[in-house]
Amino acid sequence: MENQTRPAACRLALVAAAVATAAASCALALPAPAAAATSAGVPRVLILFLPGELKAPPPPGAVGSVKDLRPKRTVTEQLAAQSQLSIGLSSPVQGRYRAAQALLDITQGTRISLSSYSPELPPPLLLVADQRGAYFRGWNAINRRASAAPAEIEPGLLAASVGGGAAYAGVEGQSQQDAIVAADRAGRIERLSIGPAATLPARIQALLSERRLVVATLAGGGVGDRQLSRLLAERGANELLIVMRSPPNKSGAQLLPLGIAGLGSPGTLTSSTTHLDGVIAGIDLLPTALDWLEIELPGAVSGQQIEVVPGRDAEQLLTLKGRLQVVGDRRFIALWGLLGGWIILTLAAMLIADRSGLRWAMRCGALAIFWLPSVLLLTAALAPSIFVEVLIVALGSISLGVVSDYLVPWPRAPALPALVAVGAYIVDLAFGSPLIIRSLIGPNPLYGSRFYGIGNELESALPAILLIGLGALWFGRGRSRQAAAIFAGCGVVLGVALGAAQLGADVGGVMTVAAGFGVAVLLILPGRRSRRTIALVVIAPFAALALLAAIDLLSGGDSHFTRTVLRADGSGAWWEIFVRRIELAGRGLIRGLMPLAALIAALTVALGIVRRKRLLAPVADDPGWRAGLAGAAAVGVFGALFNDSGPMLLLFAVFIALCGAIYLRGDPRLADGQAR
Repeated sequence: MENQTRPAACRLALVAAAVATAAASCALALPAPAAAATSAGVPRVLILFLPGELKAPPPPGAVGSVKDLRPKRTVTEQLAAQSQLSIGLSSPVQGRYRAAQALLDITQGTRISLSSYSPELPPPLLLVADQRGAYFRGWNAINRRASAAPAEIEPGLLAASVGGGAAYAGVEGQSQQDAIVAADRAGRIERLSIGPAATLPARIQALLSERRLVVATLAGGGVGDRQLSRLLAERGANELLIVMRSPPNKSGAQLLPLGIAGLGSPGTLTSSTTHLDGVIAGIDLLPTALDWLEIELPGAVSGQQIEVVPGRDAEQLLTLKGRLQVVGDRRFIALWGLLGGWIILTLAAMLIADRSGLRWAMRCGALAIFWLPSVLLLTAALAPSIFVEVLIVALGSISLGVVSDYLVPWPRAPALPALVAVGAYIVDLAFGSPLIIRSLIGPNPLYGSRFYGIGNELESALPAILLIGLGALWFGRGRSRQAAAIFAGCGVVLGVALGAAQLGADVGGVMTVAAGFGVAVLLILPGRRSRRTIALVVIAPFAALALLAAIDLLSGGDSHFTRTVLRADGSGAWWEIFVRRIELAGRGLIRGLMPLAALIAALTVALGIVRRKRLLAPVADDPGWRAGLAGAAAVGVFGALFNDSGPMLLLFAVFIALCGAIYLRGDPRLADGQAR
């Protein structure tokens, strides 16, 4: 009897287990009651990813068998169609783009360029399901890579900060790479749900009833569009819904469309990281999510909370994105177009007027380079096609150079483009740098290093051009304290404009300007240079940095400098910042043709020092010109020491100083043998 009852008992146990399993599966597959996630008022965050562009939904009455030849709409347009969403663009990484790094940066809330990591590229990851949920095989290598980087980086910090961890839901047959955002510090995902696209919204709602943070990848095509609409309709008042384009596996720089529901009335997204309406950084998602969940922000996070500003215009976002995407490719094309125009001008002038034509072309071409920054603000405002932009840059700059040479007697003409350029850029900075960020010489927000203010190219170009312009303006007046005061005053104005958080927000630019103008002041002062005077020049960059700190603190500026330097936690953090900048400069120096270019620039500076008397012979070793050229060269040399993109600053400043020397050698008297 006992032997007969045991099989029956076993069968009953198996049936009970099967029923329990089925019930649990149904609970996960079916939508949770609306009150399940909202009755207790517990805040929750849902992060959704859209896998690429989606076709517009077919019109009513369309025949399904007919091939749909209508154009696809962008993800930005898709998100804009959801009236509940505030919309914007997300800068996924800093520097070179990789999809895996973009997702890792979201999890850690801070980022550095790939060149700061070793190895540069993230190790491969494999999502493995287990009884608890899932984990990423290879995450230990991710942690080792982050630990070796010159910054405090904690991959998986987002999920690790949320009690109970995060859950991930995906569609079978699709890439699950976005699940990285749900991984904690150990690479674990507490709950995993992979299944058919039809059940995805229900599975997401079930996970939201259990977890405070849920990450999901929607289906592709129109199915994903409908899933998003359903999830928005079912969103509770305590739920923050973030939806963005899945980082694509491409190599080019990206700006990913983003939408958020829950941050107030729908509008345009921005943050203190970018200070650019319509653009946020990927690292801003972590502080925004944790603030919604009422969790204290970890100290390792550098991202800022996302905010909403009034106005919601998808066309403006697409226009901004389109402009930023072409800036990088057009930079050197426009420069080569201008240099090509200068060569054509020189050859034509020599055919017509021989030596005097050559000297005239030397002056006009050099002045065209000085006019270039101003012309680039014009093309930024016009946003023309590439052909028209290159044409404006080449013909416009050269035409202004010709006019300047005609109106202003040699050797004072550089003062005109210098004062116009500096004045125009300061005005644009005062208005939030709307043209600078769109110009070919601007900071290029597409690469995520700087979203407003001054970039590395302008950091060296503007002070170098201004120094040469001041030297030309002071020609023939000799050395004096008045001249030193004018140089110093202009340096202070430019330094504040470049460095203040509300303007240029460029810390390295302040020290670069201080060094360049300090050298110029030293050379324009009358009498012998005392040790005290030399010491003041040496400490000028650091005094300028202290002045910047005071301005930032008094003005309430929330710049990168304020957050990372002034609020650095102890000398270790300061040393970490210093090491990082040196490492980035060193790696930039050895990349591609940069070693050769930097060597040529350094030899050019050395040659100018050794042959300075011959170089300045046309102006009889004029103190103003000597101070201007030496200061411009110093901008490049010291800029290379103070900035993480040092070699680039050296090249720009030395090139401008070389153009100043070419202008001098374009002395019209040399063609007639009157001067040497």
